[in-house]
Amino acid sequence: MNTTLGALRRFGTSHTSQAAFFARTRVTPNLNTTLSPPQNLNAKSALFLATPSSLPIAIENAISLHQIAKMQVVVAGVDSVVPNGVRSGLSELWLDEYMDISGLVHLQQKDHTHPPRESDGVHVVSARENWKTIDAVLRLGVGSNEIVDLSLANTAFSTNTLATLFYFQPKELQEKTGDKNMGETLCELTVKLPQLEPALSSPQSIDRWTPLSEGDNLEITQCTGNLVKKINNVPAAKFLENNDALMSLKSKDTKVYVKVHQKSGVKKYEVIAGGGGWGVKADLLAISPEAKLKKGDKLEFFMVTPEDRFLDFKTAVVSNQILFECTPEATLYEEAPKAEQLVDNLFGCGCEHGFLHNGVNCKSPGEALSFKF
Repeated sequence: MNTTLGALRRFGTSHTSQAAFFARTRVTPNLNTTLSPPQNLNAKSALFLATPSSLPIAIENAISLHQIAKMQVVVAGVDSVVPNGVRSGLSELWLDEYMDISGLVHLQQKDHTHPPRESDGVHVVSARENWKTIDAVLRLGVGSNEIVDLSLANTAFSTNTLATLFYFQPKELQEKTGDKNMGETLCELTVKLPQLEPALSSPQSIDRWTPLSEGDNLEITQCTGNLVKKINNVPAAKFLENNDALMSLKSKDTKVYVKVHQKSGVKKYEVIAGGGGWGVKADLLAISPEAKLKKGDKLEFFMVTPEDRFLDFKTAVVSNQILFECTPEATLYEEAPKAEQLVDNLFGCGCEHGFLHNGVNCKSPGEALSFKF
């Protein structure tokens, strides 16, 4: 594919050096696809985000690029690729500088599955293995101060591991860093991209939240950990139980979220249980377990309706961006396009369990984060 120099973007790893990059996403890639950068980019590194069905392509090409082209390559298995939560695809980011790799955790440190016992011919041995998942994360440094934590896919049926995350380094870089984890299967990895020069635009956040508390001044007056006991000195659950917009839906598929305004900044959480009509704990609202609430925190409530929760992405394809999505739950099987489709100057993925942006949850269905270039 011919690509003009105008399609390349400049990265800088320091104030004096610059590096170019090229992004591309493939929908339903051919099994014999060869991944390669444009001819006018002297690529030193590549980052591949692949859905489970496309991981064999990414892995095979990563091995070839490492062995033949002596490149640095990172591969991660994801739930979907952009745009619009495609379940069969591969997203590529090529750079002519190396990425910084750190913060790794081996998969075996979290996966404590023991091999099944062998039968001794006398005692019955169950072949049943409970379905399990594992929290695997690719932490991606984008720009100067932007960190995106991507939740990775369960890849047990495609690679026989609960997650797929690994990297290769060229010999010169391997010797320089003394790293001994190349080629190992990981469940956590931090990858810092070179600094973009000129910079990416400030990230734009998109969601499907419907406000439930517009104009209300809501303040926590009593709480413990992640439990809100009172808001404005009134039992916390009463606010949601008396909210006509929420209660009129009469659906257990409605999701409720809250923005917590603290001195350190704004956090976003899901409301997972409540009192009265919301659960067994009368008058309480339980927020996501990781929430650390304080008296005096300001609150804003939102909902994602059942219609919005299960609605597929149907936005127009927009290039010249790095894009991350919280993929809506799949309710129907959709056949992927039979022919490979290419979208140049677009990189990113979707995560069913959402992602974090600078430590803030982006985990509601349909939520997205875009960095334009």
